[in-house]
Amino acid sequence: MTTFTFDQLQAAVQDCTGYDLVQRFGDDYDEYVLIDPYGDEDGDPFYELADVEDFIRNNDDVDAYLYKVLTQSN
Repeated sequence: MTTFTFDQLQAAVQDCTGYDLVQRFGDDYDEYVLIDPYGDEDGDPFYELADVEDFIRNNDDVDAYLYKVLTQSN
């Protein structure tokens, strides 16, 4: 389970990297895809927001951004 909403994770990716995070809806699933600065998908889709969070927090700038969001909301 993630602490953050999709919008918060997307903002972190957009503000700290040249990437975008896109949510796509299927008939019985949601998937989350990282889009590189050239508009191409980067890697496989994620099916859980927690997996997105785990992956993007490997970037120090994203991790600091999300920490700031978390501490400001409390």
